[in-house]
Amino acid sequence: MDTTERKKKIEQGLEKAGDILEQKAIESYDKALDKLQYEKDRLERELRHEYRNARRYVRANPEQGLGVAFVAGLFLGVLLTRGGKD
Repeated sequence: MDTTERKKKIEQGLEKAGDILEQKAIESYDKALDKLQYEKDRLERELRHEYRNARRYVRANPEQGLGVAFVAGLFLGVLLTRGGKD
């Protein structure tokens, strides 16, 4: 076997390995994309569910909802005013 034939075989082997590697990379990318899409959908469903629960709770207990909003507003106000005095 001369060097030209060896060179061709090596090039063919490298090309084949490159094709296999490219295919595996594409498959891995597609799997990761599918997993991310599934997780995104799951989180959206969970967020919608929790949002509905929070709205129901506030409608059932409006005085507590107002109290929490008031305290949160005071807390944010204190944080913002103290942040400017440093």
